Amino acid sequence: MLNHYAKFGLGAVALTGILALGSGTAGAQGKILRAETGAQGGTAHVLVTVLSKIYKRELGISLQNNDGQTLTRSAIKLGRGQIDVATLPPVVYGYLQKGARMYKKKQHEAAIKAAKNISSLVSFPSIWFHAVTYENSGIKDFMGIKGKRVFTGPPSGGAKVSAEKIIRLVTGYVANKDYKAIHMPWGGGLQAMMDGKLDVYMRPANIGSAQIEQLGLTRKFRLLGVGNLAKREEWKKFTNDPGRVTGIIPAGTYTGQLGKEDVVVGAGIFLLSVRSTLDAELVYKMTKVIWDNLDEIHKSASFLKNIKKDDPFPRMNTKLHPGAIKYYKEKGFKIPARLM
Repeated sequence: MLNHYAKFGLGAVALTGILALGSGTAGAQGKILRAETGAQGGTAHVLVTVLSKIYKRELGISLQNNDGQTLTRSAIKLGRGQIDVATLPPVVYGYLQKGARMYKKKQHEAAIKAAKNISSLVSFPSIWFHAVTYENSGIKDFMGIKGKRVFTGPPSGGAKVSAEKIIRLVTGYVANKDYKAIHMPWGGGLQAMMDGKLDVYMRPANIGSAQIEQLGLTRKFRLLGVGNLAKREEWKKFTNDPGRVTGIIPAGTYTGQLGKEDVVVGAGIFLLSVRSTLDAELVYKMTKVIWDNLDEIHKSASFLKNIKKDDPFPRMNTKLHPGAIKYYKEKGFKIPARLM
């Protein structure tokens, strides 16, 4: 099980693209790195925002963050060298590596080639699948979504695949046969739910997500869990996939959240990844700065406390960047052979 954290405050963390604070050191001074992350307020986005501040102060690097991206596209761009840094779910990297799922038809060969140019610095528990339904929907559990309108994520994203697989495991329901799977950008899905155009809004998000909290400010809602499925063999197989784990959303996490019991859900890991051709000495310094400033990262948002020195590579399925390997060897970390 993951460690879980309730409501949080971002405090002074500014969710902006480039943070130019403090003075940098020689060598990397003035360098700009292009990054892409998902929606604002998510764990991965907040981490990159915090690192933007720290990298500028410690290394003189400006991390230019393009947020709100569909990360299946960011993975291709990272592998092609069009960006330098991205936060990626391991399951998306697995699809990229095989040229499968959303990459199967038009991008099969390009995806396989791109995967060879992606490596990582660290991985961390990041997302819990929130399946939100308002009290007046009449839906008590996943079985109740038959014939209903369910937002499962952007059309070409990995979240859609995972959400619909969770639903199928729990209920046996097939998307667009037993229920209407709605696909649109994250912001559009949230607005549609608030406007009453959806019955269920399913989103991978950090514990205490501002987007989920927003849904409970005006109406009470229920979070749908996987229930006893978590004890069955089918669920164990599901969580054997790269980056998939079981998580818990505590009761009372959100304003308007119904129920006195904690909710068992699908959850996931994120990778902090870079293009493999990024300078090894620079990546060594970037990795070192993360661990040297871990207390500051933890204080920025409670959910970032899931980044831990005693478990720096949970479910990582890329290779570590050579610069990161240098740091971890230097500090005596035990590196699994698969990451070398």
